[in-house]
Amino acid sequence: MEFLYAAALKKRFECYGHFYRWRFGDEVYGCRSVLEVVDVSRVDERGSALWGRRADAVVVMMNPGSSRPLGRCEEGEVERFSGGEKALVLTQPDTTQYQVMRVAVACGWSHVRVLNLSDLREAKSAAFLARVEGLAGQRGGGAHSLFSEGRAEECAVGLRRRVGPVLVGWGQDPRLLPLAAQCVGALGDVERVGVASEWNSLLYAHPSPMLQRMKVAWLGAVVSALEDVR
Repeated sequence: MEFLYAAALKKRFECYGHFYRWRFGDEVYGCRSVLEVVDVSRVDERGSALWGRRADAVVVMMNPGSSRPLGRCEEGEVERFSGGEKALVLTQPDTTQYQVMRVAVACGWSHVRVLNLSDLREAKSAAFLARVEGLAGQRGGGAHSLFSEGRAEECAVGLRRRVGPVLVGWGQDPRLLPLAAQCVGALGDVERVGVASEWNSLLYAHPSPMLQRMKVAWLGAVVSALEDVR
């Protein structure tokens, strides 16, 4: 399998994200609810229409990290979550999205939807996990997750796809277990494809480890698993 590099992938795919602000208590959090990774030939003048389409496949990862719009973006404050239309803007891809693009090329997909256990934008994993743990003990503090009970309608829209299994790669930190369990519960009987943790069935290896050979190994394992279930 050819390992395509970022320069080639950026010519073939564009990313569109929905960015918003979530106010909880005295804090306002920067968030991203979805990222649509799409072949440039499939993008029309309204990138926002992508949310209303059935994606070829859906991927669930940990959080949006340092994801940011490519241009200026008015991040509205969300008061009520719904499955309705989202304002999507061109978004800067990162190394993890490039792995998603490589899977798309190998599988012949032109539209992959990336969802996350949490919408919170935080590049440092330790800071993100500390924030999640702090919110977990508060009433309504779990609304940053698309898979929380109050966002079931939005979650159902986001999970619409042509390929049966959902790709998963949210990492193996045990502090993710509550969010991972919530996501798996929302997925129900949907088959999950990823590189499973050796010590907990709810955790899966991150798609983009630091070492190149491990990136290649993850890619090969996931594409092979998808071929077995398609």
